[in-house]
Amino acid sequence: MFKIKFLLPLIIVISAIVWWLMPHYSDEDKGYYIAMFCTLTHDGRDNSPQAMQQIIEGSNSDYALQKIHFQSGLAAHLQTVWQDLSPEQQQKARQESLSCRQAMSEKLLPGKAVQ
Repeated sequence: MFKIKFLLPLIIVISAIVWWLMPHYSDEDKGYYIAMFCTLTHDGRDNSPQAMQQIIEGSNSDYALQKIHFQSGLAAHLQTVWQDLSPEQQQKARQESLSCRQAMSEKLLPGKAVQ
């Protein structure tokens, strides 16, 4: 009985800590990264996380009060989603930016309309 009284709160605390430390990305951040990724892909440029980081952090003005910070986990997740697309979907996404945004949004933003 003593073990249950001790283990249950411990499990709850550990679960809360794990949830707190997990990255949580807003739909706005996901949409921004999808748009950037698809623009780079459509233009035939490098769509690696390093290229995305240069663009995101390079677009910050020196006088900006709120600077956009690069989220490497989200960029890496986009790469994983891209690799999971079929070669046909990737080819179509390279040709049409809207197709790219739709394919990526289906995975990252299910149920959200893409414009």
